[in-house]
Amino acid sequence: MTYQDLVDECQREGIGTLFWGLLIEVAGRVARPYPPDVYNDGQPWSEEAIRDLALDVALQRLLDEHQLEFVLAKATDKDSLSRLLAFQVRRVLSHRRSKTVIDRLVSRVRELVSGPEYELIEVGSDSFISLPDGGREPGELSEVEIRRGSRLIDSIPRLTSHPSAERESKVYTGSTLSELVHVLVTAFDGILIRDLRRILEITLTAWLPTILRDYEEDHVDASTPDFELQRSEMRRMVSAFAADLDSSYRIVLIGKAHGVSDGDLALRLGRSRPWLADRKREVLDMVERRIVSQLPPDLHSEATLRLIDELEELESPDD
Repeated sequence: MTYQDLVDECQREGIGTLFWGLLIEVAGRVARPYPPDVYNDGQPWSEEAIRDLALDVALQRLLDEHQLEFVLAKATDKDSLSRLLAFQVRRVLSHRRSKTVIDRLVSRVRELVSGPEYELIEVGSDSFISLPDGGREPGELSEVEIRRGSRLIDSIPRLTSHPSAERESKVYTGSTLSELVHVLVTAFDGILIRDLRRILEITLTAWLPTILRDYEEDHVDASTPDFELQRSEMRRMVSAFAADLDSSYRIVLIGKAHGVSDGDLALRLGRSRPWLADRKREVLDMVERRIVSQLPPDLHSEATLRLIDELEELESPDD
């Protein structure tokens, strides 16, 4: 099978037999060093698991996000095509890891609320947590309440995450997770587990200030051909994201990167602190979804710094 055979097949069929075989080969090579407990629901990297991963890459990245055209346009031979596909595989694996963090927390919450301190009411496939002396009728929280819940738990201490670890960080200790659940159950007079999950997802995307502080200690310059391909794509993503971002979001990100308080930023923008807090969470969520979750951990810090540089350039007055 030559590189030209692959190109010809893609032009005729999209993802055909030859391309699919190469994708499975690359997925297996990339995935096997990744701990299956974190990246494959605890199941070993069997041939079936590798095929499932390759299928996720094909559907989520190459087709749904139109990365097949990008890969074919950038590749110059079979080796460079394999490296570009490896980048797509790592993106899917990175997204699996980010979901695992929340899944583990929700599992711990379920164990925590099974004791006598809480009452658990089954609501379809979900569960409603309340205090033993009763609560409101089970029901979903509004979007405003979800954001309020995230603000309520934002100050609860979190453990440092280490992306290279064999297992995910617990994120919260046992005592702080107990505090978190009690705060939310009390504040809303009961809460569905799926709403608690949404609150955690919002809260745990606020990665920007921490990753900036830790950059000098954690940054490693890995200048391999594969890494440089990933870095090139990271730069493209960051530039496109910065250019599309509304000016108020740019100012919020720049300010938080430099440690400006919410109150001072709100004053600068002529808005209230609650408005500013909502915009901060929205833009951090956008950065997480459109940049961080798409990159391997080794590029998170560099992407953050590059984003701030580009935002500052866009926001600086013309000479």
